This record gives sequence, structure tokens and C-alpha cells, in this order.
Amino acid sequence: MHRARLALILITAVLAVTLGLEASGKKLKEPVKDSNGIEWYNYEAGWQKAKAENKHMFVDFTATWCIWCRRLEQGTFSEKKVMEGLANDFVPVKVWEKSPDTLDIDGYKITEQDLRIREFGTRSFPTMWFVSPKGVRIGPVRGYVDAPTLLHFFDVVKTYRYDTTLDESGNPKQQKQP
Repeated sequence: MHRARLALILITAVLAVTLGLEASGKKLKEPVKDSNGIEWYNYEAGWQKAKAENKHMFVDFTATWCIWCRRLEQGTFSEKKVMEGLANDFVPVKVWEKSPDTLDIDGYKITEQDLRIREFGTRSFPTMWFVSPKGVRIGPVRGYVDAPTLLHFFDVVKTYRYDTTLDESGNPKQQKQP
């Protein structure tokens, strides 16, 4: 009887820990609203959303100690047109400098910190990247940028002007017949 009770307690504890881990993992995949009302996703959830909605990702690599990151958030990201652009035309993703969270990106497991360093080569903050709905890294914007500059980048990316083989909707351009 004593062993059966001990086994039941152990099974209950293991289930509680497992369910707790699953729940905390789900929380990480939910967007987090910042003080401007922008819903930021982690990279894994953002990538899934970008694929599903055929949108570019806007990835903000940031650090808590970074003064220019705070200025970007309090200034540029607080501008109404920037907030609307992020909400309507992009999937906003935030990756923190020292995040140990492990991501599963289509079966590729990597920590956010390793994603930042190894995959994107980001070592300074703030650095923002644009990623296409197909997963192509378009390019970085390093350092602080004001709202008009960021809106210009938004326009170039969302209309696919970075790729001369695509039209403004991201479809291959029609070949002109001779």
C-alpha cells in the first residue's frame, strides 16, 4: 500500500511538472504587448505566423541594457505609422540578447541567443532584420533609426522592391514577350 501511494505521488509530480513546462512553453509562443501596444512574437511563433499569413518578419534584436534600444522603443516604435505598419504589414519579432529559450524552427532546434549570433551574426544593438515569408534574410538595419527612415525600409520590404524578379505582391514578374 505504501509503495502504491508513493508511486501515485511520483506520477502526479511528474505530470504536474510536465504540464507546467508545456504551459510555460505555450506562454512563450503567445505575443507580448509592449508599452506601445505592439504585439511582439518570439522567433518560432513569428516564423509560423509569417508563413501562414505570407508576411515578412520584422526581427528586433535587443538588449535590456541598451540605451538606443530603449530610445527606439520609446521614440520610433511609438510613432503611429510605425505601429500600424508593424501591425498590418509585418510580423513583429523580438529576440533578447541573452535569451536561453530554445526554438524549434521547422525541426531546427536552436536557442534564441545562438540564433542571434550564429544565424544572424548580430553582436550590436539595436539591430533589426527583415525576413521574407519564404525565410530569406533580406538584410539588417543596424543602430537607431527614426520613424521616417524605418517607414522607408517598411515600404521597400513590403512591396518586394529588394527583389527585382518579384512584383509588388511578391509574385514572379511576367516575362515580356519579344
